[in-house]
Amino acid sequence: MSDIAKRFASHKMTVLHEDGLYRHLRFEGTADSPFSRYPFELITWPYNLVVKSGWTFHFDIDATPDMLDLFRKTAFSGEINPGYWQEKVRAGRDEIEDFDIGLFERQVKEHVVQAIREGSAPRGLGREVTKEIFEWGNIDHEAGARSALDSFKYKGWTFGETWEWDFDAFTPGFLHSCHAIRHGVDLYDAARKAVAA
Repeated sequence: MSDIAKRFASHKMTVLHEDGLYRHLRFEGTADSPFSRYPFELITWPYNLVVKSGWTFHFDIDATPDMLDLFRKTAFSGEINPGYWQEKVRAGRDEIEDFDIGLFERQVKEHVVQAIREGSAPRGLGREVTKEIFEWGNIDHEAGARSALDSFKYKGWTFGETWEWDFDAFTPGFLHSCHAIRHGVDLYDAARKAVAA
């Protein structure tokens, strides 16, 4: 279980409204839970689902009247599928991905290591990249990171064309919301089974 998924482990569901596919479900941890500060709500109507979890995302898909089915069928129980689910977001799209400094650093280091292995890197390249980019560069945002890459030159060596490099990763808010949805679906399904038994 991921650290994000653990936030919802003690959550209980309250049905605020349910009329067929029109649902308003609230989930919150018990008062004694260390994760009681992560409540969330799922609101559904035909072909639509809104998750409110500190971040708000509106999902829709014309082929799925019951949106809970989308989340049931596209991931294993308790797991998420953010790559597929992001395609279904109508509102909140600008909150799905953002510049990830860790991803930027990994890609730069992998590129340097590859150049060293291939023998195309001048001696001292790794040290110079560390100093010029990671220590002195303004790499807290994508524009600064790209500028540091584009302006880097050491003994005639450059990073070359980096415009296709992608430094975006799913935001913590989107991943949090995906886990909230997945856990909410599991709790909702468990409650329905208990009522049916």
